[in-house]
Amino acid sequence: MKNINAKKNRGKTKLNLEDDQLLEIVIKLRDLMPEWKWSLGMIYCYGLRPSEVFGANVNQEDKTCIVLGLKGEEDELEERIAFSLDKSLVDFFDLNNIDRPWEYNMSDKKYDAIYSKIKTDQMSKRFKRIIKKENFPQFTLNMIRHSWAKRAIKSKFSSSDCAISMGYSIKEFQDKYLISVKKLNNTEMQETN
Repeated sequence: MKNINAKKNRGKTKLNLEDDQLLEIVIKLRDLMPEWKWSLGMIYCYGLRPSEVFGANVNQEDKTCIVLGLKGEEDELEERIAFSLDKSLVDFFDLNNIDRPWEYNMSDKKYDAIYSKIKTDQMSKRFKRIIKKENFPQFTLNMIRHSWAKRAIKSKFSSSDCAISMGYSIKEFQDKYLISVKKLNNTEMQETN
């Protein structure tokens, strides 16, 4: 696991991993966290927020994902479509056959924010313990989500598709991800010259 580097930026840790390195770590984590392996796959494949994995269902035909979650400061309920960047990974992570401890009632669009937070906190605590025990680079579940945006931009997904998939407005997506990825690419280009 060479070339794994965590940098501090604005008080937050940024994980600088190549896409294949992150996937390798997520696969190892999946095997070390069997009770949450499906959630890691959902975050990696679809760029979901950790709390959204409980309200996400994969369409077996086209491998898109219907996501039910909260949006905005008003916490309004939103249903959206999330896209996988590599449909073969949906099968690899077996996301069509998920055994969840709990999930939202998608048909009634009921969302229990408190229970979602409890389950997300349990998943995050387990994740942190394993990261520390296995001596992996320090990163969070949200960093796996953010890596989806970076991979989507590299894959030339449109900003509107990325924004829809991640649950942002186009402006929010561009402000949060597009500018930072362009800066990262410019820095990488300067370092190779």
